[in-house]
Amino acid sequence: MIVDSWGGKTIYTIDEHKKIKMWNYDHTIYVTGDRLERVTDEIDLVPWIKWKLEDQRDIFSSKKVVSISLPANKISDVILAIEKIGSFRDYKVYNADINVIQSFMIKNNLHFFGDDGGMDFDIPELNILEIKFINALDEIEINGQLFTNLPSSLDYFFSNMKDANLIISEGGDKYFSDFFAIARTRGYAARTSRSRERTFTSYGRISHRSSGFIIYGIPHVDRNTSFIFSEGGLEGLTTISKITSLTLFHSARITPGTAVSSYEVRKSLEKGIMIPLYKDDHEMIKDLDTFISADRGGLYLQPIPGIYEKVHEIDFSSMYPSIIVNYNLSPETINVKCNNSWRIEDLGYDICLDKRGTLSEFLSDLLELRLYYKSKKNSDERYRRRDAVLKWLLLTSFGYTGYKNAKFGRIEVHESITCLGRKILTDGIKIAEDEGFKAIHGIVDSLWLQGNGDVHRVMKRIEEMSRLKISLEGFYKWIVFLPARDGSGALNRYFGLMENGKFKVRGIELRRTDFPSICKKMQEDILKVYSRVSTIEKFHEHYREIREIYESYRDRIINGRVEDSDLKLSIVATRRPEYYKVNGIRKRAVEKAKNIGPGDKVSMFVIDERKGSVDIENLENRYDKNYYLRKLEMAWESISYPFRHQPIIRQMSIEEYDTD
Repeated sequence: MIVDSWGGKTIYTIDEHKKIKMWNYDHTIYVTGDRLERVTDEIDLVPWIKWKLEDQRDIFSSKKVVSISLPANKISDVILAIEKIGSFRDYKVYNADINVIQSFMIKNNLHFFGDDGGMDFDIPELNILEIKFINALDEIEINGQLFTNLPSSLDYFFSNMKDANLIISEGGDKYFSDFFAIARTRGYAARTSRSRERTFTSYGRISHRSSGFIIYGIPHVDRNTSFIFSEGGLEGLTTISKITSLTLFHSARITPGTAVSSYEVRKSLEKGIMIPLYKDDHEMIKDLDTFISADRGGLYLQPIPGIYEKVHEIDFSSMYPSIIVNYNLSPETINVKCNNSWRIEDLGYDICLDKRGTLSEFLSDLLELRLYYKSKKNSDERYRRRDAVLKWLLLTSFGYTGYKNAKFGRIEVHESITCLGRKILTDGIKIAEDEGFKAIHGIVDSLWLQGNGDVHRVMKRIEEMSRLKISLEGFYKWIVFLPARDGSGALNRYFGLMENGKFKVRGIELRRTDFPSICKKMQEDILKVYSRVSTIEKFHEHYREIREIYESYRDRIINGRVEDSDLKLSIVATRRPEYYKVNGIRKRAVEKAKNIGPGDKVSMFVIDERKGSVDIENLENRYDKNYYLRKLEMAWESISYPFRHQPIIRQMSIEEYDTD
C-alpha cells in the first residue's frame, strides 16, 4: 500500500510501515507536425533523451509522433527547444504539463491506499496525528492534549510523528513554517517545503489559495484550507485521491474543477490518449441567429413571491453530466463527418453516434460511481461523504466544457448541454401541467410543483422523455419564496418546512457569512417557531411570539448585552487595500488584517461604520449599534415576510399588455 509519493527524476514512495522505495522515472511527451526529422536530428545529440517514431492518438484522430522519454526536471527545457525549432508554430506537444506523480502512478499501475479501485474500497487503518493551533504557537492541541508550552508541544508532536501515516491540522499551512523552524533548533529534522499560492476567479468570485506546507513522507491536510476535506472528510478526500491518482496533499488542495480535469487526465493516460499542452481547437463559425440561440445558458422559471402549500421539489440527478453521457456530447462528436448522427434542432448541431465520445465515456464512469454512492448514502456515512465530493466534481464538469483552457472543453459542447437542458426542463413543465400540477419555480435542474396529482407518475414520464434520472428532493408543508429588491421573485432566496420537520433554507441572512452572528441566531430562533406552523392560515397565530424574539435581539444590541461572537462577521477581500475606491469598513478590515490578498477571508467587528472604524480580533468595548440594528432589521425583513405578504389576486399575461 502506498501512502505518499514525491520526487521528480527519482520518485520516492512510502507505505504504511514507513518503508521508502526509490523509483527511476522518465516522463514521456509526444510531438506532432511536419518534418519531424528536424526534431529528431536535434534531440539525437542529447544523451539523456530517448526517442522513437510511432503512431499515437488524441481524442480526434491517430497521428504520427515523436515519442520522447526524458527526466521530469528537463521537460520545460526540451519543450522550449522544440518550440524554437518549429518557430513556435510548426509542432504540437502533448503530455507535457501532466502532474509527474500522477503520470508515474498510472504508468506503473500503482494506487494510493491499496490496489482495489472499486466502488466499495476500504480505507486501511492509518496512524493519524492531529494538531490544532488554537492561539498561534502559544496554545496547541495535539491528539486531544492541550499544550501551552512550545518546547513540550514540539517534543510530543515529533515523538508521535515518527509513527504517523497522516497529519491532519487546523492552521498547519499558516503556522507549521515557524513550528518546524523552531523544531530544527532543538534538533528535530524533517524535510519540508511549500506549494505555490495563487489567486483565481471562479463564477465571478475571487478566491485565494495560500501556499500549503509539505512534509515529505507524511501527507499533511489542513482542515482550514481544504474544501474537499471540509465537504467529505477523509472518506471524500481518499475518493478524490484514488480517482485522480494524486497524493492526499495535492487532492486536499485542488478545486473540484481541477479534480475533474485530473480525473480526465488519468483516464486519458490509461487509454493511451494524448493530451495537448496548448489547445488549438477554435469556436466554430456561426451565423448571428445560431449565436444568439446558443448563448442562453440554463432555464430559470422565476417564482411569484409568496407562500405556497403542499409543494413537491423534484431534481434531475447530475443533470448536465447526465446529458453529456446520454446524448454522447464530446468535442470530437459535434459537427463531424459521420454515418449515424442526430441533430440538436435549435442549434443545428449534428451529434455523431458512430463512436462513443471521449468526454461522454469518461464522465459515464464518474456518474455511475456517484449514483452508486448516492443510493447508499442514507444507510452508511462513508458513502454520504464520498457522494458529497463527487457531487461537486460532476457539478463543475459542465462548467469546464466551456472553459477555454480545459483539455476536453469545447464551447459547442457547453452550448449543446444548456440547449438540451432548457428543452428537457420546458418539456418537464408541460408534463407536470398535464398531470395536474403547476410549476411555481424552476432553476436549471430543479422544479417546484404544486398540485394534487401523482408526482411519481410525473417523474416517470419525465425520465422516459429525457433519459435522465429524477429524484424527489422533498415535499414541503409550505415554502416561502422571497422577493428581490425590485419586487420580482428572487431565484434563490427561500425557506420552507419539509414533511420530515426539517427546513430547507437558501439565500437568506442565515446562510451568509457577511452578516453578524446575532442576525443568524434571531432567524434560527424564529424558524423554531415556524416549525410549529402546519398551514398558511396558522402563521398569524405566531406573529406576537416572533415579534418578541426580534425585539429581544434589538434590546440586546441597544443595551450592550452581546458577546464578541454575536457581532463578528466575515468578508472576502476582492483586492489589495490600496485598490479599494471606497474608504469604508471593508478596506479598513483588509488593511488591519495585513498580508491579506484577493480571495482571503477577513473577520471583523464594526466599531463605527461612518468613520470606517473596525477591529479584526476582538471588540474595543464599543461597537456601532446603528450598523448592527440595521443588519438585524434586514434579517427580520426576510424572515417575517409571511406576515407582510399580500397574495397576488390575478397576474396579467404578456398578451394582455399588447395594446395593438
